[in-house]
Amino acid sequence: MPSPHPQTSDSGVLAAGPSRKDGLDVLRALAIFSVLCFHAPESVRRALPDMLRAGFDVGWVGVDLFFVLSGYLIGRQVFATEDAVPLGLQLRTFWIKRWMRTLPLYFLVLAFHALKPWLLGTPFVGGGWHYLVFLQNYVGVRDFVQSWSLCVEEHFYVVLPLLAFGLHARAAPAWVWLMPWALSLGVRAWEVHTATPGLLPAEQWVRLQWPTHLHLDGLAVGVFLARTAPRWQRWPRAWRGVCGAMGVLVLAATLAGCVPHLPDWGGVWIFAGLAMGFGGLLVGTEAIALPVPLRGLVFQAAVLSYGTYLWFGVVARVFERRNLTLGVWELDLFAFIAVTHGLAWVTYVAVERPALKLRDRLLAWQASRAGASDGVVAPGR
Repeated sequence: MPSPHPQTSDSGVLAAGPSRKDGLDVLRALAIFSVLCFHAPESVRRALPDMLRAGFDVGWVGVDLFFVLSGYLIGRQVFATEDAVPLGLQLRTFWIKRWMRTLPLYFLVLAFHALKPWLLGTPFVGGGWHYLVFLQNYVGVRDFVQSWSLCVEEHFYVVLPLLAFGLHARAAPAWVWLMPWALSLGVRAWEVHTATPGLLPAEQWVRLQWPTHLHLDGLAVGVFLARTAPRWQRWPRAWRGVCGAMGVLVLAATLAGCVPHLPDWGGVWIFAGLAMGFGGLLVGTEAIALPVPLRGLVFQAAVLSYGTYLWFGVVARVFERRNLTLGVWELDLFAFIAVTHGLAWVTYVAVERPALKLRDRLLAWQASRAGASDGVVAPGR
């Protein structure tokens, strides 16, 4: 089931709801830690031992894990909606939930980037109207780079409910939801086959990585898992453990085989392999239960992962431009993660939590109107 938003005390301390799944929080925490390692300041990356450098260099795969998680959680929300609910109410409810969760903090961070010339004395390179309508992953991203993945997510939020509710695709066979996986794989192959001669390898890799239609693999696998969850959630623990182990093997094989060839055939297959591997890992870990002390730490990282993801670029650039270092790369990495996490907590309390409360009021108001129009007396009226 979709993970409920966290409960918070008046002091801003986060607490997990009773229905929250530890396994999904572990995957969120793993995803954001991977991304932070990949984008760590230069003082960290320069001093890394060789045995760790390769791991940090593929930390970007945390974004693909986020895509699988998003497809699964949002898919569970879609498939749990009652068929009797009118189409307009289904769409409004879905979009209020998603946009009140994602847009307020995104536009705050976007405003910060737009004001960087006055706040930090650095330009918002490549900034423009496309950031307001989530098209920067097609126009090109030079600053606030991580926002390309927000574009993919927001496009997903628009299209999925239209397919599921408007076209009644929720009743379609489960395999139908894997078609976007095959679509992206095929279009990436076409992109490589028709690539403009003379493109630098980095330019070709970006062309394969950012556009939404080329990066639907993880979302498709997540929705497929949501559609089939009533079946695989009844599997014995051993079966799910085997599925998780197979997912790890697929991830290892995908990275070993594809990373050396990202500008060509490796870039065609890597997102497909990562999606399948992370899908298997999700099946294997969703039901795990953590010890209470560890649960709190993982929960905090998971809940603040969205804010951490939006702010890490700003924090990393400040560390680099100010040459901030504690002299030891381990301490520099810890400081980078701690500062980014702390900033995410501040904006969670100041922006995300009030937006979630407003979301709940909007949903309650909408439900009361729907009840009144059906001749039902709404609670509290």
